[in-house]
This record gives sequence, structure tokens and C-alpha cells, in this order.
Amino acid sequence: MTAVVDQKTPVYYNYIGGNWVESSSHERIESFNPATGELVSYSQKSNLHDVRETIDSVHQNYVTSDWSVNPKRRYEALTGLAQKMTEKMDELSRILTLEQGKTIRESRVEISSCIDTLKYFAGAARTVFGRSIQLEPNNLGVIVKEPIGVVGIISPWNWPALLMVRELAPALAAGNGVIVKPASLTPSISVEIFKLIDEVPEFPKGIASIITGPGSSIGAAMAMSEKIDMISFTGDTSTGRAIMEMGAKTIKKIALELGGKSPNVVFADANLDKAIPIIGKSIFISAGQICMAGSRVLIHESIKDEVIARLKEYAEGLRVENGILESADMGPLSSKSQLEIVEKYCEIGKEEGRIITGGYRLTGGDYDKGYFFSPTIIDGLPADSRVVKEEIFGPVLAVQTFSSDEEALKIANDSDFGLSAGVWTSDLNRAVKMSRGIKAGTVWINTYNKNFPEAEFGGYKQSGLGRTRGIDGLMEYCETKHVHIETD
Repeated sequence: MTAVVDQKTPVYYNYIGGNWVESSSHERIESFNPATGELVSYSQKSNLHDVRETIDSVHQNYVTSDWSVNPKRRYEALTGLAQKMTEKMDELSRILTLEQGKTIRESRVEISSCIDTLKYFAGAARTVFGRSIQLEPNNLGVIVKEPIGVVGIISPWNWPALLMVRELAPALAAGNGVIVKPASLTPSISVEIFKLIDEVPEFPKGIASIITGPGSSIGAAMAMSEKIDMISFTGDTSTGRAIMEMGAKTIKKIALELGGKSPNVVFADANLDKAIPIIGKSIFISAGQICMAGSRVLIHESIKDEVIARLKEYAEGLRVENGILESADMGPLSSKSQLEIVEKYCEIGKEEGRIITGGYRLTGGDYDKGYFFSPTIIDGLPADSRVVKEEIFGPVLAVQTFSSDEEALKIANDSDFGLSAGVWTSDLNRAVKMSRGIKAGTVWINTYNKNFPEAEFGGYKQSGLGRTRGIDGLMEYCETKHVHIETD
């Protein structure tokens, strides 16, 4: 549901109990296009009364509907949503670009990935399997997978459609009720998807709700609520840590997909013609605002000069402009605060290392309307530099070098994070050893950022808890029950 203010700007409402409602605060959040500064939409600035009403509604609908025990209905509902999103592909992609700033081509990929995820978990809804165990001659154990109950999903602003659907789809497929709290920077695309949920009759009204508002209050209330059985959070590590602490008050299950400082390790025998554009894309996609960004490149010392020269050429060849343009290779950063963070890290890079290319805000003409930053590569940094150690969430690539396989592995693992990594080599033995030795949830060999709903994704160390996607992603949203049967 949308309303009209000043004839142009849509107003998005909360979706609670199958109804579109205004926040009881009667306050709104403004969302702006980071490329132009133009107002994109209004959403509700919900308060604690609103979130409690939402939690009560989803809890009641979960208890009273047949959703948790009707896998065929769940299959049809998720399939129906996938079809609706397919029909609205162009419109959803445009809204995503206008609100988040990413290129229209990337937005189409994101919406397509949402559709693929829904289709996969629609099928998975009909195969939530357990097992049986013959324990003794007259004792049979049946291990049953059941939905957890009510799940709260707190989704981020960088890939707001996919990273919401990535959790929403398995949570619903497993039979749970769901409440989504999207990021305040990018509420429009999330509510647009819920508008499509409202159009699919197989979804029981109220089994899935969305509420917009400040994470500090709405997200905290969800994390501490006794009626929410699980919180799934995707975002920065410090917020994830706070959610763990709040969730501990009710001993609820927590799933976290957090930050990263992922390395691409380039050996001397790597196919550079293939590696260079993929490594470049791995850091400059979404203007570097992606948790699995290949933000460190580790280069064998014998090919360092060639790799740096080719990466520099790649970075300087990117068209940085308004993402709505088909020609755009990279859009703006998402906000002024994110721009200031990236600028701060580049100042550190200038002091402690050497800027190969970039390192500055783009200005002049249309650039002055938005938060555009140059694709940046920094070399010569000490191993303990904040640019090397901390997640920047911007188009900044830190260069490191190594002389042996052992040193490459040591540098790759010298991080508090362990989300993903890339290994570039023609030596199969080396590739296998590196993939086993790197402490990360995903290791790509001679590629990067290939993600599929069938294959699990998640992090080691401070990159998170649990797994999303695949069978493990479905089981994250299930409880395990042992039903013990003794016969006479």
C-alpha cells in the first residue's frame, strides 16, 4: 500500500496482521537517493507500541493458522511470491537502485537472486526431513524437525532485497512466523516485496509482517521479546555482538552474518587474464559495500608489479556515475556518513602506505549531488594498519605481498574475520591445501563471489554464527525434537 504526498513521493506503511497501518507515532523516516540527494520515499518511524503489536499479531497468527504443518501451502506461497517478483522485475530493480544507489545492472542481479532463492526454498519446504533410529528391540526414536516459532529478521541496507529474502525464504519454508525490520536507509524495496506477499493468497494473513523504524529501539525490542524465538541479523559485527547480548536475556537462538575482510590470494601461476577483472569486481561491486568484498589482495612478490598495474588499469577504467544509468559500473556510497568513514580510512592509507589510485571523493557536476568515491588501491601498508585490519565497507583495496605458500596462509588468516576468500592458482594441490587452511566459511578457487541458494554461506570467527542458504540454512530455522516410542 502506498499513499501520495506532494503528488510524487510514496509513503510506505507497516504490514501487520495482513493490514497496512500507520505507526502510532505518526512520524515518518525519509529515504534519499545517494546519487542525487532526491527524496525517494517516506516510511513509518515506528515505536515500541508498534513493535509489540506486530509481535503479538505474528505470534497469534502462527499459533492459529495451519502454516507450520502445511508444507504444500508453504511451497505454493513461496512459488507465488517468486512469480510476482518475476513479473515486477524491472520496477523492483529501479526502486532498489534509486534507494540504495547501486547500478541498475546489479539491481537486476539482486532481484533475480531473490527469485532463485524463493524457488529453491519453495521446494525445500516440502522436504523438511528428520530421521528414525531403532534404539532397542521395542524402542524407536523419531527425530523430528519443527519450526522454531516466531523469527525476527533484521536486514541490512547494502543488499536489502536479497539479504532479506535470503533469510525470509528459509524461515517461512520451515514453517515459522516472521517479522522483518529492514534498514532505515533502504525500507522501500523491502516493503515493496511485502506488497507482493499480500497479493499471494497462500500466505495466511499475518504470518509475515514488516515494521520500519530505528534499529536502536525496534531491533532491540525484537531481540529482547519473549514472544520472538529467534533473531536473524545481517550487518556489522558490533551490532551483532549487541544483539547476542540482548538475546541472551531470553536465551533465544541467534543467527548472525556479520563483517569480513576477505583476501584474494594470487599465486605466481595464476591466470591473470581471468583473475584481474574478477578481483577488481570483488572489491568495487556495490562500491565495496558488501560483506564478502575482496578487500585485501595478497600477491606473490614475483608478480606484484604486474598485478598492481593491471588492477590500477581496471579501477581507473570503471565508470562511476548515477546507478540508474545503464553505463554505470559503480554507483555512489550509500550515505554521507559512509562517505566520511571511507575518507577517514583513505587518510590513514596516505599516512601509512602509498595510494596507487583513487583515495578521494569525486566532485564536480552531478558528482556534487551524491556520495561518489573513486575506486581506490593502497600499497605499502603495515600488517597492523587499520586499513588492513578493519572492515571499511567502501571501494578500498589493500595490497599485501608474500613469498611462500606458508606466508600466504598466515597473512590470509591474520584477521578477526573469516567470511570468505579467493585463491588463484593453476596448482590443484596448492588450491586444496589453501582452501583447507584458510579459516573462512567460503573459499573460492579461481573465481569469486559465486553464490547459490543450494550452497551454504556463513562465517568463521567474528564474521558470524550459523549458516544461511542450502540445507543448513533451512535447518537454522528448525528445532530438533526426539519422539521416543516404546512398543509392548
